Amino acid sequence: MPDTPSSFRARALAVTSLRPGAGKTHVACALSRWLLQRGCQPVPLQLSTRAGLRVACPGGVSLWRPTAMLAEACRLEADPLFESGWESLDPLSRIGDLIIVEAGQEEARSCGLPVLEVERGAAGVRLNGVDVPLSEDVLTPEPWPEMEGLPEWEPAAAPRTGVLSLPHLADFSDLALMRGAEWLTAAGIGQFDFLVAPATTNPAHDALWLRETGLDLWLQEQAAQGAMVVSCGWDVPGARRIEREDLTDYRRLSLLMGRRLPPPLPADETYDRLALWISGWAERSSLLAPLL
Repeated sequence: MPDTPSSFRARALAVTSLRPGAGKTHVACALSRWLLQRGCQPVPLQLSTRAGLRVACPGGVSLWRPTAMLAEACRLEADPLFESGWESLDPLSRIGDLIIVEAGQEEARSCGLPVLEVERGAAGVRLNGVDVPLSEDVLTPEPWPEMEGLPEWEPAAAPRTGVLSLPHLADFSDLALMRGAEWLTAAGIGQFDFLVAPATTNPAHDALWLRETGLDLWLQEQAAQGAMVVSCGWDVPGARRIEREDLTDYRRLSLLMGRRLPPPLPADETYDRLALWISGWAERSSLLAPLL
């Protein structure tokens, strides 16, 4: 069992659950952002997940997805310390004011820290026995059954993907999931697997640009040779017309590309809504009062 060092400077709280999937990461992220909004700097220590998806973070750091979400909820840059071990409580205490430890139930109960236990209830979650209605925000959207047979997206075996760099491209954020794509202002060399004409604010002008650059004929040639060519919300020769949601929802994009893409990290606004969701419980909690 873990022994928490008696010398660590920051206060700490353990978030746990008896069963996987009860929502402890959901609650830990919500609580972290709520604390941040109150002027307290939370710091994550994620000890319960050592499987599944890892996320490439800025600075070349790779973290388990729950750790990356907790770091973003705390608005901290990714750090391997966030998923190291109990021995890191002291160095973590130098980063912020309150360490949020996500751990398994047995570890959490034996660590000597205040414990917030998360249970799944019929109408939401139970936080140390108090019912809280379920949040409408979901940190990890459920994959669709149709995705199960798709191979995972891997950099070494990813479909060759191209994005047309339109003069009037509507929104770069539409393309946030397009990892490793080549941006094209002229016909590319060789065969592509997946080509995207993004949404445009000026379809007439960008259609003329496609003709002037020869990209319109090149796209038709690529489609004839087996490329999946799509256009987002406007008509492009040789392209299948799709909606912007087909690019921004990782499940829809997975089905288009034929690869199972990892779910993206939540938008920052999601953590703010989670903070509002947990605020009613947090403001009345006798567990948190001594820590603030």
